[in-house]
Amino acid sequence: MNKLIGFALVLLVTGCKEKFISPAPDVVTGYLVIEGVINNDGGLTTVKLSRTTSLNNNSDIPEKGAIVRLEDSNNGNLLLPESSDGNYTIDNLHLDTTIKYRLDIKTSNNEEYVSDLVAPRYNPPIDSVSWERDDKGVTIFINTHDPKNNTHYYQWDYNETWEFHSAYFASLKYVEVNNVITNVVYRDASDPQIAICWQYNTSGAILLGSSLKLSQDIIRLPLIKIPPASWELSVLYSVIVRQYSWGKEGYEFLERMKKNTEGVGSVFDAQPSELNTNFHCVSNPSQPVIGFFNICTIREKRIFIRNSELPNWGYHMGCSEVIIENNPDSLRSKAAGLLPTNPLILGPFGSVVTFYAAEPICVDCTLRGYNVKPTYWP
Repeated sequence: MNKLIGFALVLLVTGCKEKFISPAPDVVTGYLVIEGVINNDGGLTTVKLSRTTSLNNNSDIPEKGAIVRLEDSNNGNLLLPESSDGNYTIDNLHLDTTIKYRLDIKTSNNEEYVSDLVAPRYNPPIDSVSWERDDKGVTIFINTHDPKNNTHYYQWDYNETWEFHSAYFASLKYVEVNNVITNVVYRDASDPQIAICWQYNTSGAILLGSSLKLSQDIIRLPLIKIPPASWELSVLYSVIVRQYSWGKEGYEFLERMKKNTEGVGSVFDAQPSELNTNFHCVSNPSQPVIGFFNICTIREKRIFIRNSELPNWGYHMGCSEVIIENNPDSLRSKAAGLLPTNPLILGPFGSVVTFYAAEPICVDCTLRGYNVKPTYWP
């Protein structure tokens, strides 16, 4: 998020014929960004701390070495240890819904940030994650409702995983001496598996929905669109969707963040102090902070979609093979930039006389993904 926060921190004017020079001084970066929702249903909670950067900075700046505590209105507290750079985690929380909680953060440079006290919010279960296919591809929908008609404000994020295969399942590999290809031989069990891989993607946009203007607290919204013939659905695809519930003020904060991160930025964009956060820097009250403290049960639902459910999906890598003779001259002139796939003509004792070869991306799936099967994969 903090890379995109720059849209809310920088005065940017485009489309002018003359160069625009802002009379304002350079925007100060380094504001603390607090991301994460406290999970009140026994699952893992992660609070991510980072610092805002300029628009031309493509790397995160994690806030390391902070002390993060979850405090309650009865003077109890729980420590969230730093599990990795800038990530503070706690597991198996079951909070008392009759009392309120706040987050207290002390950074390594002795700044202290405290949230308002908030009560855990009810978050109804996800009814379903469904999908539909039309001539524009596949659309994945979130379906949820609150029978108590009390939630109204929702946010979602998701993680996608898809299995994909190499265009050619290779049984051969090169033998190299001093970086020179000298022969092709059969692959064996000790060689890495390069035919079946998995790729991952996470939601980048802020996904919001509200039922406030509806007669019932019912939500059905499209979350993901997958174009026709995409590799995501070439074999087996899965998405896990997470749902969060928010109050009115937190939802408005997210709406403003969504506007600022998805727009191009302008002199009218909100500054950090205008984002109506419920966090405060108690060591320096004038110091802006970006984030909104929230507690709810995080709901999850995973679905799988098989390519066999999508007749004529049309995914095709556009790969082709060439034939190479297994001798030094042919290997030297033809094998460079290609990987062997399978034998064409065999000689005595199963030796390879000629073989097929193709571009590496058509043979080695690890050039586009990972060859370790996820634990949740069927």
